[in-house]
Amino acid sequence: MNLQEDLKSLGLFPREVKVYLYLLEQGISTPPQIAQGTGIARTNSYNILQDLKEKGLIEEQQKGKRKAYIAKDPEALLRSVEKRHETIERILPDLRAFHAAQKNKPKITFYDGLEQIQEIYWQSLETKNKILHAIGSTKHMSEVMPEFYTKFFEEIHKREIVLHDLLTPASGKEGLPQAQAILKGMYTFQILPEKYKNIPTDILIWDDNIALITFQQPIFGTVLNNKLLAETFRIIFQVMWDGLQR
Repeated sequence: MNLQEDLKSLGLFPREVKVYLYLLEQGISTPPQIAQGTGIARTNSYNILQDLKEKGLIEEQQKGKRKAYIAKDPEALLRSVEKRHETIERILPDLRAFHAAQKNKPKITFYDGLEQIQEIYWQSLETKNKILHAIGSTKHMSEVMPEFYTKFFEEIHKREIVLHDLLTPASGKEGLPQAQAILKGMYTFQILPEKYKNIPTDILIWDDNIALITFQQPIFGTVLNNKLLAETFRIIFQVMWDGLQR
């Protein structure tokens, strides 16, 4: 049995273990004696002794005009562990509440300019579900970055990702033929009513992510990472899709 390793597993630091074992073996000792016996500098030993005292493993006594320290009965280790266990049980509900709040809190990342916008589209291609939902304008995307537009659709096809697209009327006239030619059977679409004209934004939904992108100045994008929000946006997408099929 490795006693030192076992004591470390109980939350003691290596130098605390060294001092604690020294006091168990040698009995009452002054800081200079402890420093000499353990090889730990006297200035450091004072801090270690204070920490062991706060953990309830040693106690301070007076030896002549000097302070001295002695290890308590090793059963103090058990009481120390039990005290920590009680503390953890007491604060666990609060810790779980913090964890739940963090888990459901969306992570938001902002992107500025065309180069960073392209990074959003590349991220969407990492979809684990191999499904992309899109709402809005491909017309602006094809006009602002035509080479990237073609490359993006080619990469969708290469990675065998299925794209469901809700297009503005203007995008249906200009961007649709190229997307159909590249993606073929991996592409489904619906065109929004004429009265909605051309939306100057693009919305992408994949896995737990929603991207909101605008191609009008200032060009920027926002990606929200949250499972509940992504599920809600997919429901909104499906409601719109079903409505257009009637």
